[in-house]
Amino acid sequence: MAFMVVKSPSTELKALRAKREIWLLKYEKATSPVLSSLALVYLVTFSLQSILYQPAETWYIWFTWFGYFLWFLFVVDLLYRFLLADGKKLFFLHNWLDTITVVIPELRVLRALRVLTTNGVIAKKGGSFFSGGAVASAVVGVVLIGWVGALAVLNAERTASDSNIKTFGEAIWWMFETLTTVGYGDYAPVTVAGRTIAISIMLLGISLLGVVSASLAASLLKQKGPVAPDGIAQELQELKLMVHNLQGQLSTMNDAAHAQQIQDKDSSVEK
Repeated sequence: MAFMVVKSPSTELKALRAKREIWLLKYEKATSPVLSSLALVYLVTFSLQSILYQPAETWYIWFTWFGYFLWFLFVVDLLYRFLLADGKKLFFLHNWLDTITVVIPELRVLRALRVLTTNGVIAKKGGSFFSGGAVASAVVGVVLIGWVGALAVLNAERTASDSNIKTFGEAIWWMFETLTTVGYGDYAPVTVAGRTIAISIMLLGISLLGVVSASLAASLLKQKGPVAPDGIAQELQELKLMVHNLQGQLSTMNDAAHAQQIQDKDSSVEK
């Protein structure tokens, strides 16, 4: 007589989730390097567009369409992974970098951090200070944010009549003032787009610089090791000496007991 094994709904649901997680991992492994590499290409095209700024030229138009196409790919990729993910409530928080590249298209170049750090060049070649790629990601992130932010503000401000950020050099100078929190006030964005980009850069830059400082401090403490107070160190040394003396006394007692056993055995044999 044959029996049918009926799977419970919870078992089937777990199996379905496991398949989705496996498929999502395979998808991310296959697409992440491609999208990150395209982000590096976009860094070059966006830089050329911002510095040279020849909107009437054919190459400028093609580069603009490439930026739109790349942003569309990032949107599709983020939404597709959101549909496959289980923890949808915290999905955008856990994937904050990808979310930023979609919400703020000018920062889509930050997607290149994946190919540079996570299982990439910096993470593989880094030493103890760069272990895991966290600090390397923060350092490269600060550089990219500064570079892209300067170019984005330049694009937003160059056509405004009352703006004083008109050249690439002025944009870079303003960026250094902003990231280092000097803020001389000689250059400042006046447009809504420029100020919005500036606020985003300030928040991201401060966060990433905080990661660098905290990671550096943790690395230095890890290399030096915990420092015990003099009193505790002395007590530990005395305890070690006491343990050593006790071990010596136990060894002497064991030898004496063993010799006594041999002597007793010889005496019993003679009797």
